[in-house]
Amino acid sequence: MEDRNKTWIIYPEYFDSRLSIRLGRKVSLKFSIENPTLEELIEAARRARLKIARIERDKHHPSNWIERKGRIIVLRPNNKPKRVILMEIGKNIRIVRKKNIERRKIEQKRRKKRKDVDKYLERILKK
Repeated sequence: MEDRNKTWIIYPEYFDSRLSIRLGRKVSLKFSIENPTLEELIEAARRARLKIARIERDKHHPSNWIERKGRIIVLRPNNKPKRVILMEIGKNIRIVRKKNIERRKIEQKRRKKRKDVDKYLERILKK
């Protein structure tokens, strides 16, 4: 088990723009997105060059005990406060969300092209 003084626990709720600070958001709206997933949080932490000690998918935030969104445990970087690290993750989580949206758009275009090709082949084969 990790020493509590050497790790930080980070929840997706810290970056959820739908939540107020009272309900668990830790960063400003500038660094938050709507309904972040654990996968987005993991990717953002990796982009911020944090070492992830453990990923716990079945855990929940204390103020949001109904939803089990999970959490990550990262090793503390030297000489950086948690607030600065959360802002770095927040910047990266926005980038990760944009890339995921672009990736989905590309996949939808590919699917549409495949459907068009399949329809064309069906028409040709019927003749």
